[in-house]
Amino acid sequence: MIKTYKKNIIGFYVIAAIALGFAAFFDLKIDILLNNPDNPVCIWFYNTGEIPCRFIMPFAGTVIFYVSDKMWKRIAGLLVNLGGSAYMGTYIAKHFFVEENQLAFGIVYGIGFGVMLLLFGRLVSVSEKLKKPLFVLAVAGIAVMVVQLSCIEGMKYLWGRVRFRDLLADGSYEAFTPWYIINGINGNKSFPSGHTAGAGMSYLLMLFPFVFNKFKDKKQLCFWIPCVYTSIVAFTRLVMGAHYLSDVTVGGIVSFSVVLLAMAILQKNDNALLKS
Repeated sequence: MIKTYKKNIIGFYVIAAIALGFAAFFDLKIDILLNNPDNPVCIWFYNTGEIPCRFIMPFAGTVIFYVSDKMWKRIAGLLVNLGGSAYMGTYIAKHFFVEENQLAFGIVYGIGFGVMLLLFGRLVSVSEKLKKPLFVLAVAGIAVMVVQLSCIEGMKYLWGRVRFRDLLADGSYEAFTPWYIINGINGNKSFPSGHTAGAGMSYLLMLFPFVFNKFKDKKQLCFWIPCVYTSIVAFTRLVMGAHYLSDVTVGGIVSFSVVLLAMAILQKNDNALLKS
């Protein structure tokens, strides 16, 4: 499984290492050059960039609910669906709909979305052979999301890096620190980029060729689509003044690495995903 993407993996980490080395000297200058927070394309990706992460639990919960033969697993799937949908709904409400009663609206909207997914799931026929691989894929997706979010939030608090837009608001660059300096908990959360890491959850697509026959000959596409999408989201975060090059690079590294870790675990345990 890992061997299939060997060249892609090496290329990814080489480029990431170069980006971090470049960022050590030019992080601030790049943001000064690119800053355009009113760019409509960047605003769009600000609103939509994390959607791959937010959609994992609603879909994974629906899959678990329908492919499981044990009641406790079906109940767990239902709870994951509804809880994850509420989590997704608060994101949608914040970025697209209302300002007042945002939390309540988001939860209701999200649960409604989850219920619709469950109803739609009744129309999908899944072969017995595919049920176990789908269950494994769903559980892997949830685990990857949880680990990614934990890593990103933990690093954000620990690094305490000031965002570029906050430097502009203060009228001074004195509070800027390079990415390799850990500032400690101070309320600032620039490093690493949560949006880029959320977009990077799309790297889970790399697992699809080992589950679905339709994707078996599209392994490279399953790498490059997430790569391009995550890169676009990362670039827009620079333009928005929300992050630096090093922030988005590490955000992407975290997501990609967590997905690779999941692939390695599945491969080592010879789980129910199709072999390659």
